[in-house]
Amino acid sequence: MTKNKLLRMSKVLSLVFGIFFQIYWYKILRKPQAEWDKLWGSFGARFRQTLFELEGLLIKLGQILSTRADLLPPSFISQIEDLTDKVPPSQWSEIEKILEKEWGNSLHQHFQSIEKTAIASASIGEVYKGVLQDGTEVAIKVKRPNIDSIVHTDFRILSIVFWLVDHLVPLPKGLMNFKVLFKEVKQVIVRELDYSKELNTILTFKERFKEMDIVQIPAVYAELSTSNVLVMEWVEGLRLTNNEAISQLPVGRQELAQRLLKVFLPQWMEPGTFHADPHPGNVLVSKEGKIILLDFGMVGELSKKD
Repeated sequence: MTKNKLLRMSKVLSLVFGIFFQIYWYKILRKPQAEWDKLWGSFGARFRQTLFELEGLLIKLGQILSTRADLLPPSFISQIEDLTDKVPPSQWSEIEKILEKEWGNSLHQHFQSIEKTAIASASIGEVYKGVLQDGTEVAIKVKRPNIDSIVHTDFRILSIVFWLVDHLVPLPKGLMNFKVLFKEVKQVIVRELDYSKELNTILTFKERFKEMDIVQIPAVYAELSTSNVLVMEWVEGLRLTNNEAISQLPVGRQELAQRLLKVFLPQWMEPGTFHADPHPGNVLVSKEGKIILLDFGMVGELSKKD
């Protein structure tokens, strides 16, 4: 991961200015739609390559943009769709140091074994599979090395990028308040950096859905969890995008859709906390047809006045 602050900033600003220049140039030349589609596809490829190189908060930004087909062309979205689950993992030696620092002793005191290859890797953290001394399989979510410092740098970079977009990109007036957007993104990410908050959120959701047998939320091991490490029950699930596997479930697609609505519609309509990052990597289906909710780092709050 590129950690040098000036290098990170120069790479991002170079990408942004390059995109701005080409957009204005294409407007001047009045390029046909087919050429615009190719251009946005090339933008997406460059954007993806830069984000995979720099990682950090920029990956999170890319993940958010990958879900905004209402704002960005399909040719751009298609290039960044895999940002949700294909972020390169860290070296195990770095992860091991973090775990030993958090727990203050050897990993073997708590675990029979921990797989050294991440089974999931995202912008803020990575997940490893482990086996406790009693034989229980668990998922160990660990923050990326130096991620706090990197995110702090990226906030400064994004503030510049958002200012440039707000002042240089010819968007319709009132379409988006970039100052408010930046403030909200910062609040969400700062919360996501503290796994103790995510642990409390998981407990809140388990209580909220305790009477609903169509929902499965992993149990957490508070005694092994810190602000940088979160240990949870290991759960197996199918992606909603896995059409072949979904077709073999004991519940039909219509019933599955109804269950998803029962789980998410109240979250978005009623006061309280809601899961704000329900992409296919965070919402799975068990072999019994239960909706599995994962990754509660990004949540929102609806008040009565909303």
